[in-house]
Amino acid sequence: MAAPPPPAAILLEIQADPGELRRASTWLRKHGEGLAVPGEPMDRLEICLNEVLANLLEHGGAPVARQPIRLRLEAITPGAGAGVRLVVCDGGRPFDPLVVSDKPLPATLGEASPGGLGLRLLRAYTDAMDYRVLENGNELRLEMHWSPRS
Repeated sequence: MAAPPPPAAILLEIQADPGELRRASTWLRKHGEGLAVPGEPMDRLEICLNEVLANLLEHGGAPVARQPIRLRLEAITPGAGAGVRLVVCDGGRPFDPLVVSDKPLPATLGEASPGGLGLRLLRAYTDAMDYRVLENGNELRLEMHWSPRS
């Protein structure tokens, strides 16, 4: 007997507006639960979603504001494990987070400044990250993997 087809991707479009962050988080939690995403990967994914959206709002400018930000959540099966992929598509200027170096960590509290650590967080919290330029913007893919419970 053939394996059942994977569940369809779950979609959400939001506007580039700070008020939409809560709606995106609620959507992610609701549908992540439906895909049986465990608590710890779900927490990491929500933090990453909020970081990506906050950066789009702060640095995306007018190009991001002109069209909706599209979110897609889908179950994946990496190797023998389980996982979920979150895809974020926006209409902003190309920005490849895979080629940008991490900001150095400050050696002292006096050297510390706000911001600039989001890419480090994304790299630490995701199990896989991919980026590509689209005809009308960007696509960022974030994956979380876990071992299925026995």
